[in-house]
Amino acid sequence: MKQFVLTASNWLNISGIIEMFSDMYRNFKLRAEKRRLRKQTLNELGRLTDHELHDLGIGRSDIMSIANGTFHEKKVLNDVKTNNNLRGWV
Repeated sequence: MKQFVLTASNWLNISGIIEMFSDMYRNFKLRAEKRRLRKQTLNELGRLTDHELHDLGIGRSDIMSIANGTFHEKKVLNDVKTNNNLRGWV
């Protein structure tokens, strides 16, 4: 009976280790894909001229933040409320 309990506990431990390596491999593949997409974005945007980048509405200094996914466009609020009391003064 002791041998069966020890074998079962070893099997459960091995399956946990296998699951851990499986998760590590999955995370490695996801990080590798993100690195590949980041590098591709940097290469493609880096090949554009300043005029072409300006046509897209970005500057050369924005390329890194776009590739990292941290670039946020400044949005203009269309529903800006005006103060009618100041009409004609401002």
